[in-house]
Formats: sequence, structure tokens, C-alpha cells
Amino acid sequence: MTIAHEGSMRRAEPTRCRRRPWLTGAVFAVTAAMGVAQLIHPALLDALERSPAALHGQWWRFGTALLVQDGGIAGLASNLLFLALIGAIAEQVISRGWWIVQYLAVGVATEFLALLWQPIGGGNSIAVCGLTGAVAVAAWHRHERLPRWAPSAVALWCGALLATAWLPLIVLGFVGAGVARIRQQAGRSTGELVLAAVIATGAALAVVADIHGAALMLGLLLAWGRRR
Repeated sequence: MTIAHEGSMRRAEPTRCRRRPWLTGAVFAVTAAMGVAQLIHPALLDALERSPAALHGQWWRFGTALLVQDGGIAGLASNLLFLALIGAIAEQVISRGWWIVQYLAVGVATEFLALLWQPIGGGNSIAVCGLTGAVAVAAWHRHERLPRWAPSAVALWCGALLATAWLPLIVLGFVGAGVARIRQQAGRSTGELVLAAVIATGAALAVVADIHGAALMLGLLLAWGRRR
């Protein structure tokens, strides 16, 4: 094997999580419990969601808006699914302390911006976007603990986010996941693909004033700044 060829070969990727994602599990449990409570007591959404009242004494809404879901059962299921996937991946490539920073800092910061773009609402999807930024940066740097299925999970999440702007765009997530799989089977890097997908999704959503776009870009900036 030549030196050039050896350098082009990718490091073997783990197929399973090497670190038990107990932090992701804990956040999942709390979010799921709040989701069930909201389904039983719908008034919780009005009491805890993001609204202009956060600027007039009800400051806790900047945090509690991450615990309630404005997308009904479908939104709750989707957000929990991708919290489990993206959260578990992030827990492999960053410390648990930094996981909390990416999740909460991006989530709360985006809630402030959301008062301009989408003043009423709630959901933990913007916090998951914060974790997505960390995963994308780790993929770019070819982190040794990045699971093999991570690129496909990120692609599907990007497709789900784009679908919030226009439902047919969800197909792009499946296309991206397929391309990632093909590149992996060919022994080629997927880090560039993951980073490009997150940047493109963030930019596209930001252009149409979708708060997920801002959350993705904030997540990338925070993770990139930490790596420098």
C-alpha cells in the first residue's frame, strides 16, 4: 500500500455507540414526560410556550418553551426520535458538559430570535439543532467515535427540518442518507457531506425566517469556536 493510498483510507467507523448515552436518555425522558403531560393537560402549552410575555415578566418561557411541543403528537414523536439519534451521536463526540451547552445555549438563544420570526410556539427541535452543529463539526474532523450511521441520521434530520418549510423537501433527507451510505460503501469520507448538508439546510431555512435555520448556524458556530 502506498503512502498516498494509505492516507486516503478512512479510519474504521464504529457501528454502535461506544459511550452509553445516558444524558440523552435523561433529557429524552424529561421531554417525553412533559409531552405526555401536555397531551393530558393542553393548557400546559399556553402556560409554557414561547410568547412575547417572556419579555414582560414571564422570563421562564425562554427555557420552558423547550419542554412543550406545538406540533401535536406528530411533532412530539419526531422531536423525540431525532433527540434520541442526534443526542446519542453528540454524546459520542463531545463531553457531556459541552452537550448541555450546545443543547441549552443554542435552544435558549434561538428562543430570543424566535420572538422576531415566530413569536408563538414551543419545541425542543431548536435545541437538537444545537447538537447537530456539534455533530457536523465532529464529522468534518472525522472524529474516531462518530458512529457509522451518523451521516444518514443527520441527513434525515435535515430533511425533516426542511419539510417544516415545504413538506416535499423531506425527500432530500432520504436522498442525502442514500448518498452518505454509497460513499461509505465506497470507502470515501462523508464529513464534507454532513457539514455541507447542515450549512445548506441552515442557510435555506434562515432565508425564509425559519428559526431552525438560525439554530443550526448557531450550533455550528458554537461547536467550531470550541474546536479552535
